[in-house]
Amino acid sequence: MDANDHDAVRVIRIDRPAKRNAIDAPTAAQLAAQLEHAVTDGVGCVILTGTGSAFCAGVDLDYLAEMGRGEADGTPIHDFNQALRELPIPVIVAVNGVAVGVGTTMCLHADLVIAGRSARFRTPFTQLGVAPEIGSSWLLPQQVGYQAAAWMLLSSDWVDADEALQRGLVFEVVADDELLGRATERAQVIAARDREAVRAAKRTMRAWRLPAIETAIATENDEFSWLLRRD
Repeated sequence: MDANDHDAVRVIRIDRPAKRNAIDAPTAAQLAAQLEHAVTDGVGCVILTGTGSAFCAGVDLDYLAEMGRGEADGTPIHDFNQALRELPIPVIVAVNGVAVGVGTTMCLHADLVIAGRSARFRTPFTQLGVAPEIGSSWLLPQQVGYQAAAWMLLSSDWVDADEALQRGLVFEVVADDELLGRATERAQVIAARDREAVRAAKRTMRAWRLPAIETAIATENDEFSWLLRRD
């Protein structure tokens, strides 16, 4: 896992380019640790992005299969998702290339999502035979509207950067080679503001959503478990 600072902004990169940054247990554990370090280090804003030509191709399918057979523990994924949704400092997701599965659903827990022109989003749960994850069954309709969310979650179809912008899934779209620079500009503006006031603003915006997200996650986990283990 790669992390570096630009003044008070920390850039954290998902770093499995050979696997299109698909998340396995070690990667999830490293991401959770990096988010926690950002808090303890007093960082003003976090940028989460991917290494190479993809943002995140979802949960590693081998890891997913091992969890389905009861051979792998899903705790690292749970810990990463919890660290992301409970992060007290602002997080900007900079989507470079494809964002599949958790690559899309983690965007719903960001404060801002900035996408490169080549970004594409997909929630392939119905194609994979599993349920939505990490609160996306509630968060996605809140963010893009019920019917657009229903299409994404029921069809498993792709959404390109322009449609994502139109629907409100992303804040802005920029040229691929301008993505990290633009995300850093936005992050530096936030990081320059009063830190406690920024955290308070995030808390107040998130407070009313947390109970609904937790309820959605519990429901999703119940559905996910039996679908993953069925014959």
